Amino acid sequence: MIGTKKLGTIRQQIAKALASPGADPIQRLERQIASAKRKGDHTAVLEGLKRFLESPGMKKQRKRGLGATAE
Repeated sequence: MIGTKKLGTIRQQIAKALASPGADPIQRLERQIASAKRKGDHTAVLEGLKRFLESPGMKKQRKRGLGATAE
């Protein structure tokens, strides 16, 4: 979580903000990265957003019970 938002919620908001109607947000980022590289601009932020959208969400962690204590 970042602040009061979960990463999954932030990921959905970024994808929604980048998506044009009927377009994949990752493909749009790839086009923007290619365009910026042709112009000689920095692409670190765009590439970071792309990696963030491509990364799988966190797996749910199993809570450990009290019955599994070592003696």
